[in-house]
Formats: sequence, C-alpha cells, structure tokens
Amino acid sequence: MTEGLNRRRKGYLRVRLSGGGLERFLNLCSANGIEPWNLCACGRGSAECCMELSQFRRIRPFVRKAGVKVRIVGRYGLPFFIYRNRRREGAVCGLLLCGFLLYALSLFVWNITFEGNYHYSRDTLLHYLETLDIRYGMRKGRIRCEDLEESIRSAFPEITWVSASVTGTRLVVRIKENEVLSAVPAKDDSPCELAASGAGTITRMVVRQGRACVAVGDAVGEGQLLVSSELAVMNDAGEIVRTKYVHADADVYARMEFIHKSEMPKLCRQEVPTGRVRRSFAVSAGAFRARMRLPVRGELPAALRDGVWSFMEWVSEKTGLSRFLQLPARERSDTLWNETSEICQLRLFGDFYLPVFLEKTTAEEYTFYERPYTREEISAAAQQEEAKYIENLCEKGVHIIENNVKIQEYGVSLLIECTVTGEEEITRERAVRIPDTPNEELTEQE
Repeated sequence: MTEGLNRRRKGYLRVRLSGGGLERFLNLCSANGIEPWNLCACGRGSAECCMELSQFRRIRPFVRKAGVKVRIVGRYGLPFFIYRNRRREGAVCGLLLCGFLLYALSLFVWNITFEGNYHYSRDTLLHYLETLDIRYGMRKGRIRCEDLEESIRSAFPEITWVSASVTGTRLVVRIKENEVLSAVPAKDDSPCELAASGAGTITRMVVRQGRACVAVGDAVGEGQLLVSSELAVMNDAGEIVRTKYVHADADVYARMEFIHKSEMPKLCRQEVPTGRVRRSFAVSAGAFRARMRLPVRGELPAALRDGVWSFMEWVSEKTGLSRFLQLPARERSDTLWNETSEICQLRLFGDFYLPVFLEKTTAEEYTFYERPYTREEISAAAQQEEAKYIENLCEKGVHIIENNVKIQEYGVSLLIECTVTGEEEITRERAVRIPDTPNEELTEQE
C-alpha cells in the first residue's frame, strides 16, 4: 500500500511496447535499474506495462538499441492530476482551504480515552477533568500532562499510577488502580451488645467476647438481646467487685423464614414485527445536526402523505363536499418502532479524530396484542422470580435449607409467593448505656 501511494505521488505511465526486440529492451531496463510492473501481453508482438515517470525519461537509448516502439496509453498520479486541473482556481483554493482546516483542527483535542479504569467510571473521570478545565475542543497546548497526572493521583486515592499523553487529536489517560484497600479501618473497642436482627430459632453460636444470653435451640424475636456486654469481675472470695463493659463479639446463626410476594398480570403483551424497516442517517458536528430519513419501501414519505391528506380534507371542507363525501380515516401515526442507533466518530487516520459524528438508526415496526399466560409460562415466571430472590439471599450470606413457591389468583393479576427457609447470622450491634455509678478500680493483685 505504501509503495502504491509513493508511485501515485511521483506519477507513473502506462505504455505499450511493440516490435521484435521486446525481450532485449526489458533486459536492458532491468540491467540499468528500471523495473516496470504489471507487464501483460496485448496482441502479437506487443505488450503493456507501467513505469514511473522518472524512469520513463531514461529509456530513450534503450528504445533505439532494441528497436521497439513506445506509445503512452495512460497517465496517472499527482503530477498529471495537477496539470489537468491547472486552470481550475476553485479546486486549488478548495484544496488549500481543506489543508488549512485540517491543520486548524489538529490543534485541538476531539477525543478523550481512559484505559485501565474499573473502580471509577468514565463519566466520573470526565466530570473531574471538566473541573480542571479540560474538555473536548480545547487547545492541546493548554494541557500539561505532568500536572494532570499529579492532580488525578491526589484526587483519587485508589489510583496508584497515571500516564497522560496527547497523540494526534486524542488525549489518552492510562491509569492503574490499587487492588487492596488504601487504609485499614480502625478497630472499634467501644462497649456494645449484640441483639437479634430478626426472628428465628438459634442453630449454632460462637461467643468470643461478652456473656451469652441465649442458647442453641431457643426461639428469639427481633431486637432480643443475644450477647450482653456486661462482665462481672470477682475477687478471690467470689464477691462481685465491679462490672466491666466490653465490645461484644460473637457469631450467632438462626433458622429463619423469608417470604417474598410479587404480582404479575394475567395477560401478556405479545409483540409481532410487521416487517417494515425504516433507516435514517445523521451527521452532527457540535450544535449542528443534520438528519435524513429514508422512506419505508412501498409507501410515500410520512410528511408528503400527511400533507396530501390535509390538503384533501381542506378542499372537501371548503367546497362543502364533506357532507356528501366521507374520506377514509387517516392512518395512525403513533405506530410502535424499535430503534437501534450506531454512533461513530470520524477520523482520518490513527489518532487524528475529527469533531464529526456519524449516526445510523434502524427502526423496526411492530404491533402487539394481549393474550393470557399459559400454565408453562406462569410456572417459568414463578421459578424465575424464586431463583432471583434466592440469589439475592445468597448474596447476603443466607444458607438456603428449603424453598417453596405458590401461585394464586388475585383479581386481575397473579400473586407469586416465595417461601424460603434458611440459616443466617442475626447479630446486630447495639450501643450500651454505661451507668454513672463509679466502680472502684482493681489493683493488679486483685
């Protein structure tokens, strides 16, 4: 590809060779560094080939020595294009204007790309760049990559490495996020007790600090005290000297029952495509946007059809024919369409992006009707709802023991009731109010 562009830049000729010394002529050209290409026979004793313009000027002595005739059949490349259009001032001015416009566009940033961001979204990073007055359409000379890297590292503690560079008309920001926590949370040693976060039956418990108030097999209610923070400190005689309040710590699991109810309509909406497809194309550059919509095959464009219909209604109303002539009902314009858009930014080569966006929209028309759900569809919907609810419980750390689902009619809808029995940790920290009565401090010996 590069060789072909270089030949077109220098210019080349398509020549026809005829005579009895064709082989000798080609050998002389090859011996002197002249390499024609696309050689092909075109009749008895003649052939055609392509040759660069600079090499064509050197073949005159070889033509005489070999006794062949040379005729030019085609001229290609930039020199011949300029010569043919030497009198077209408008084309020359247009080329100069286009070159100046491309040079002016190359001075600005028209695309911003982030690489390596997982924790922070693209919108978050773009919003932060706007606070630094870095946005689309700004001059590249105003961007200080070193200052930008330092600002991003300071503003986002989870980002450990940043590299910013401007290539072409694109700003590329490569980041690396820290995979571990930037700070270890401080341990809370304030006195607290553990209460039940829900109702259930205790199945197992491990108390690391505090005094257990329930045992395995007990039924507890929501808010009931499970582990107390009060510890009695006794002396050698078995007398209570003082009460110590600690930060209760324990794992208490209970068998609980979870109930989830949801409704679904008895009728389902069935969508059927009509086969009509409408396509539209749009070009946008900044605030300017031009859109062209192609008509659906087999009918007039919507604007022309509505205009003709309005004119017919106006004529029938003015002439009084509306009392005798009843026009058919106008076609409904509120048809349902599923639209899919594809947007791409125009670029010339590599990282040379332009502030021009191309949009292609494909719309498919569909109609719908309502029908009752079948037994299989109702059962599948109930199982899907149950599976989704069980998945949410598993994400919360609930161990599923048993599950059941019921379907009942509830007016114009169906009621889906999911009952799940599972095991979950039910400890919830609760602050403890320490009484104001002072306790005597114990000595090290006591």
